[in-house]
Amino acid sequence: MSTELLIREARKKDSSKLIAFLDQVGRESHFLTLDEAGVLMTESQMEEYLEQLFQKDNNAYFLAFLGEEIAGVLHITADFHYRVRHIGDIFIAVASKFQGYGIGTFLFEDALEWVEEIGVLKRLELTVQKRNKAAIHLYEKFGFTIEAIQKYGARDEHGNLIDVYVMVKFF
Repeated sequence: MSTELLIREARKKDSSKLIAFLDQVGRESHFLTLDEAGVLMTESQMEEYLEQLFQKDNNAYFLAFLGEEIAGVLHITADFHYRVRHIGDIFIAVASKFQGYGIGTFLFEDALEWVEEIGVLKRLELTVQKRNKAAIHLYEKFGFTIEAIQKYGARDEHGNLIDVYVMVKFF
């Protein structure tokens, strides 16, 4: 396996690997909104989604590769409506076997550089479970602050209702 990390935007040809990755992290993490049901997309649906995403100036899908394997993703989605197209929502996930190696940091560095270069997004937001201290630390490192608490914003792996932070960064 290669130890060189490559981060690039997703392409249509990545669809099957991306679906497999999202299904995997959905099964292995209790911190994501994605769960064991997976992403529920076919390869052709993912290809179409990535193609549509590529044509928008306020959306991006970054993939972190170690060799041929996806190690992590950072996805920025924003609406096309004028009044809210400046607000991007972030989804980030790193496969459990690759956590602790700084892949999330590298993904954020590239994504934030893209946001500043493109200049369309003025607000980035994300949600994170209050108990996910490692993720909160990463987000704070990049200038995100807690804007609100969603009381009972998610369920944990035991079915208990838990609080979720809404974190934001402005440009």
